[in-house]
Amino acid sequence: MKFILSLHPGMQLIAILLAYYAGYLGLQRARSLHFGRQVVFPRKRHALTGAIALLVLLGGFFGGFITASLFLQGHAHDGTDLHKSVALIILPLLVLGLATGYYIYKHPGKQRIFSIIHGLNNLSILILALLQIYSGWHKYQAHVLGG
Repeated sequence: MKFILSLHPGMQLIAILLAYYAGYLGLQRARSLHFGRQVVFPRKRHALTGAIALLVLLGGFFGGFITASLFLQGHAHDGTDLHKSVALIILPLLVLGLATGYYIYKHPGKQRIFSIIHGLNNLSILILALLQIYSGWHKYQAHVLGG
């Protein structure tokens, strides 16, 4: 049972770390496109790591809801509200991040507006992911570790 309840947080943590790496790579693009710095932008690596991170986070969204409904029934008001509410905010941001990233990848060049939307959107995901780690850790301690 602990293994099953550990899948969601484990996969999400890996995806968040990968998303931060993709964000770091994207920062190189922002430095070049918006701040006039000559830097190498590993476009394919950014696209691959970002897509994997966003897709795993999206899968984790559904996995978290399934896990909570199957195994944590009756615990809806023990801190789940914050975790669930933030997840519902992140969901459309994940879809927007994937859509804008796909558009930018398929139409390379100076996509200033889309790159700004994409970057700010995904920065929002990274910030909200920290809140998810915090609220999720408390849930994990209470329901999996028993403390």
